[in-house]
Amino acid sequence: MLYTMFKAQKGSQFLLAIVLIIYIVCDIKTPKDLAKLIDNLIGNVVVIVIALCMFAGDGSSKIVGILSLIAGYMLIKRSSESTGTHGLRNFVPSEEKKALEFTQYNDFPITLEEEVVAKMAPLIKSDGVSNAEYKPVLDGLHDAAPINYEGVI
Repeated sequence: MLYTMFKAQKGSQFLLAIVLIIYIVCDIKTPKDLAKLIDNLIGNVVVIVIALCMFAGDGSSKIVGILSLIAGYMLIKRSSESTGTHGLRNFVPSEEKKALEFTQYNDFPITLEEEVVAKMAPLIKSDGVSNAEYKPVLDGLHDAAPINYEGVI
């Protein structure tokens, strides 16, 4: 059946179809240097355009075109796995997910200490009492120099 589909095609298209089927079925690793070229936006577009160019021509190359699209997808996927961007996209959480987790960790009930401090009367600061009836007394210095001492220490 497959042979009758390719009967009208050239032998090179038949050979190309066999190579594409082998690439799709077997888990062939993409070399690192080639994977770095393919694993970006421009590389992905080039692979897709080349796969779509296989549809150009007469109607008998549709099978090769479909196989090339599947092989192009596999090439892009295997390249992203080879460079590691597949793992980064799928397994490393985004900043939004991290922020959501951090807000969950920081969302805890009000403690007793916070409740007591919230109920306390506010502190009132004053610059000092101007008409105080007492005078401050300096306690013993324990052989320390007074504040206004200007001699040798």
